[in-house]
Amino acid sequence: MENKLNSNNTIGILANKIPGSAMVFEDLGIDYYCHGNKSLAEVCSETGYDPDGILEGIYNTVPEKTPRCERDLSKAGMYRLLDHVTEEHYGFVLGAVPLLTRSIKQVITRHGKSHPGLLELDNIFTLLCEELGCHMLKEEKTLYEATRRLESGDEIESFSNDFPANQVQLLKEEHSNAINLISKIRGLTNGYIAPEYACSTYRSMLTRMKKLEFDLHRHIHEENNIIYPRAF
Repeated sequence: MENKLNSNNTIGILANKIPGSAMVFEDLGIDYYCHGNKSLAEVCSETGYDPDGILEGIYNTVPEKTPRCERDLSKAGMYRLLDHVTEEHYGFVLGAVPLLTRSIKQVITRHGKSHPGLLELDNIFTLLCEELGCHMLKEEKTLYEATRRLESGDEIESFSNDFPANQVQLLKEEHSNAINLISKIRGLTNGYIAPEYACSTYRSMLTRMKKLEFDLHRHIHEENNIIYPRAF
């Protein structure tokens, strides 16, 4: 492992460089994906956490084998980064959404009359799917396409003209919108904790939704904190 990082490093760097750190941040509710440019010291001053305690906890939980989802991507080439996002994250979303959609409908059929909050869950999940679908299409057809052209050596008159910086800000705002929606889902499901009356379909739906949330956090982290800064 590289020399130990410290509380002056950003939480985005910590999440990328130290295997297991993202899960620590997840457990603490630290936003390393949309606000990964903040230092750990800054985050702790805002939340009241002890930065040294967090770092100690992170280094004490580093797994012997780095999970696939927590590999250090900061040194990967741009082509590899873009392929990683499209294969790992786009692929995950495209696979998870149909299963979750079907599961939510089944849960509503069984429990919707006595628990009307499930209808709100369904509505918010539909909005999230629409947000992610439009975002991924826009990203792939604009930013990723232009970046791959640059990597391949194709001449582009001006990257800023081909993909203006304000468009990147719009993509980041879409990231925030998606996080707001999945956070509402977390709230509606009590942190994905199954109620006592939940059937197996209900429990499976909550497990899948929690995995979607984590994948979305990793996806946004990799774009906001690695891909976008490198491309611009």
